[in-house]
Amino acid sequence: MWRGGATAASAARALRSRMLGDPIHQPSTAILPIPSARAACSAPSAASTAPIVAEAAAASVAVSSGARSASDVLRHYGSCYWELSKARLSALVVATSGAGYVLGSGSIVDIAGLCYTCTGTMMVAASANTLNQVFEIKNDAKMKRTMLRPLPSGRISPVHAAMWATTVGTAGTALLACKANDLAAGLAASNLILYAFVYTPLKQIHPVNTWVGAVVGAIPPLLGWAAAASELSLNSMILPAALYFWQLPHFMALAYLCRADYLAGGYRMLSFADPTGKRTAWVSLRNCLYMLPLGLFAYNFSKHRF
Repeated sequence: MWRGGATAASAARALRSRMLGDPIHQPSTAILPIPSARAACSAPSAASTAPIVAEAAAASVAVSSGARSASDVLRHYGSCYWELSKARLSALVVATSGAGYVLGSGSIVDIAGLCYTCTGTMMVAASANTLNQVFEIKNDAKMKRTMLRPLPSGRISPVHAAMWATTVGTAGTALLACKANDLAAGLAASNLILYAFVYTPLKQIHPVNTWVGAVVGAIPPLLGWAAAASELSLNSMILPAALYFWQLPHFMALAYLCRADYLAGGYRMLSFADPTGKRTAWVSLRNCLYMLPLGLFAYNFSKHRF
């Protein structure tokens, strides 16, 4: 009985070793463990991941290049808009408009109204300065101090500049109408028209353009007063008058010092017929003297006001 059981056990072991292989005596025929599906998925081959890595790198380069390109475009047009608007000069215009607003406000100044008025003034001034350059492309190209502006240098097209001027001018006037009053908006629109469509072409026709330009420069403080008080009075004319008389000596001196450049640009200035500069100097002095009685009037106004 025991012998028969041993024989059966030996036969079973032999059959099992034939089917599974003996890992000790026949290692080459031993069945290897089958990898799990999770291991197969978590360890992809290098050949299969190479295209994915390359595609991701190309996409990253494309995104970086696109961001750089967009940044360059924004920087280019931002610089052009800044120069077309004559931002520094427009900031001085805004300062005079803000001063007029404060003077017209009385004892309490509405800060929000002041900000709206200054913003609208800045936008309208930017529009007027841009239109001035659109109309004077050929003239600016002939003058040393203006030939590198965006339009003569070809950095921006006249149509683009005109669209910018129209958009910002309309928005500025609408802002003043909505947040200030119709009087302030009307003064802003009138000054834009006077500067772009009267003063600008007049510069090539007659020296009286200097006096018209002084009127343009005198209106912003009047605009600020109107935005604050919703009306104009004799007192509201003090600061505009001072600005008007101050501008004439400034313009006369500039036109005399740069008369060769202005002549090359095709402009008509008083200094062209004044080689000695005496006539130009007298006009400048005369307008300086006008400021003396104006200063006395402003002093009396301040005494009654405060």
